[in-house]
Amino acid sequence: MSSATFGNASSSRLGLTTPIRATTSTLKNRAAPSIPPASQVYEPLVKALFRQRLKFVLLLSALATWVINGAWIIWQEGGSQSVGLWEAVWLAFSPSSLFLALLSWVFVALPITVLRKMFLTGNRSNATSPMASVKAAFARKNMRTASSVYLASSVLALFIHTIMAYQHEIYARGDPKLSIFVKSRKHPQYLNGRLLLLLLTQMCAALAFTLRSATADRFAYRWPSIVTSKDPWKALTLPKSTIISVAFATFSVIAASVVFGSIRMLLPLVFKVPIVSSLLRPFAYHFLRGSWTITLPLLHLPLLVRTWFLAFTTFLNWELTDALFEYVVSETVPVSVVTADPNTTIIAGITSTDSIFKYFAYSELKELALDESNSAATRRAALFGDQQMPINLWNNLARESLLLLGKDYQLFLRRGKPEPDPLPPVAKPATVPATPFATPAPLLRQRIFRAAPTSPGQAALDALASDGPNAKAIDVGADATHVPELFRSVETKVLTSPVVEEAKKNVETAKGFGANFKSTVISQLLVVWKKYCPMQVQEICMRLLQWWEEERISRVVEASLPFRELDVLVVDVLSYLVCASLEEDKYGVVQRDIPKILEAMVSFLTAVEEYQIKVTALQKPLPEGGLLSAKEQEEHDALVIEIQKAQDTLLFVNDGLKEGIARIVRTFGDKLQAFKFPPKVAGKLQGFLDHT
Repeated sequence: MSSATFGNASSSRLGLTTPIRATTSTLKNRAAPSIPPASQVYEPLVKALFRQRLKFVLLLSALATWVINGAWIIWQEGGSQSVGLWEAVWLAFSPSSLFLALLSWVFVALPITVLRKMFLTGNRSNATSPMASVKAAFARKNMRTASSVYLASSVLALFIHTIMAYQHEIYARGDPKLSIFVKSRKHPQYLNGRLLLLLLTQMCAALAFTLRSATADRFAYRWPSIVTSKDPWKALTLPKSTIISVAFATFSVIAASVVFGSIRMLLPLVFKVPIVSSLLRPFAYHFLRGSWTITLPLLHLPLLVRTWFLAFTTFLNWELTDALFEYVVSETVPVSVVTADPNTTIIAGITSTDSIFKYFAYSELKELALDESNSAATRRAALFGDQQMPINLWNNLARESLLLLGKDYQLFLRRGKPEPDPLPPVAKPATVPATPFATPAPLLRQRIFRAAPTSPGQAALDALASDGPNAKAIDVGADATHVPELFRSVETKVLTSPVVEEAKKNVETAKGFGANFKSTVISQLLVVWKKYCPMQVQEICMRLLQWWEEERISRVVEASLPFRELDVLVVDVLSYLVCASLEEDKYGVVQRDIPKILEAMVSFLTAVEEYQIKVTALQKPLPEGGLLSAKEQEEHDALVIEIQKAQDTLLFVNDGLKEGIARIVRTFGDKLQAFKFPPKVAGKLQGFLDHT
């Protein structure tokens, strides 16, 4: 043995050798970076923008409320004939007037803004008739809450008006007579009919605003593509709201007068009930006197004027506040430019689950795609394929956009109906066991080994168990020993007892009796209606009922394309970015997705064009002579209007898809021959290519 070997051996015995270690590797199992969630990156920016705009809405609504209250105060002080310019300015800016205006803003205008903010949603209603819209609206909790708030707001508006009347009007116009009880020494508890009429009118105005909100789907987001910077309705917001308020205030006064007169006419019947009569007599017995006509409020014209103006100003305040929220909050503004990485912030925004935030993000992408500055070109190049970026932004953008278009395309094919439930799995046929050739020997079902002795406590517990020997003995010998069934199965006996069966029969009989009673009452009312009601009134009511229940073709089409503005915006973004990639995409990342993008657009366009043909076919041809009755002509004109509205909705999506496809085809031209397309898609693209 050599000396070196001996030295190594001796040193190993002494434990002086260096331990052998594995070579460390620089390769680590690192997860691929992903886009941050929109709730952390993009949505807070849009919410901050909404908060700033909400302050502007509140300021404008407070100004409108102050103007309305100032007009009321000037009228209560005697009008322009009694109040000069400086006195009017003093009345408008006096502390009491400002305080009452603040109360009106808090209880009338502010609740409308708060409700719109709380219940704002990007999902439109898919109802196709006014009745279906109202049913769908009241099926949701938000509309029921809103109706309660509207009702409370209308009552508080009446309360504030009463305070203003006794503060200003009593000196210039006399006693407004708006106390709760009439001023009578003999009957101080009689209710004031003037105040009751005002209260009924305010409640009818709240109901009218609720119905308008339900039919117009007011809590849905107003998509900015409808409200452009050149929209004439922005300049006409005040006149439009005024006209609507005039119509609904008139309806509210008429409805309240009818309700008031009907209740007053039914009071003699109510007073014949013993207990009710004794309860109502101290408060409402004076309503039994006088004429019993439903037009009784017409005899009090000044009261009707006050009632109408109060309903008008309340409704106008609501309508203006709602319109301000729609026009101010819905406008899109770039918000990602304030972040360190705007591209990543925008791509995170399009992954949001809320369609409103998606729309804001895609609007920013469209502005980026249309911007011709050098900084925008640099951002687009980084978006297309910056190899230094750890996240492939374009892949995320293309995937999210195509998924959104595909989802809405499938929804359009189903005509707005929800996706059907998956079919239940098919049950496999039971396998029949094969018959053995020989009878198997029975198994020995006895213990082979001797059981270990158990303790006395364990034996007692086993005997009392539900499957112990005592229970088995009772079950086996129940028939022999005649043990009552009640002690063996109480639950089964109760569920199958004759008493329960009889109760079920009684419930079914009661339901049947209630349905029969309801149908009998309705049939009797219809008989009385047809017998005593004039034919003109019957015809008007039938037309109103038909209008209320009839399904609109335009609403059916709109329900098929609930996110049409967002779909067209996505098509614009994809087409503009694809066109820009021809010169700015250095690595050809975008070109790989061109076939998928064009195929998605062409498929959507084909489905829209096919539906346009079906909608056009709904138009019934005129008879040979061309002569129609008045009713047939009215139905024909209504159908023409509905088909035109439906075609406008389809044309909006059709034009957006055609412009997006034509934009890509014009930019790439013959270069598209390098891609492979399905035959139908290729034929459609060839038509676009021939027209370029």
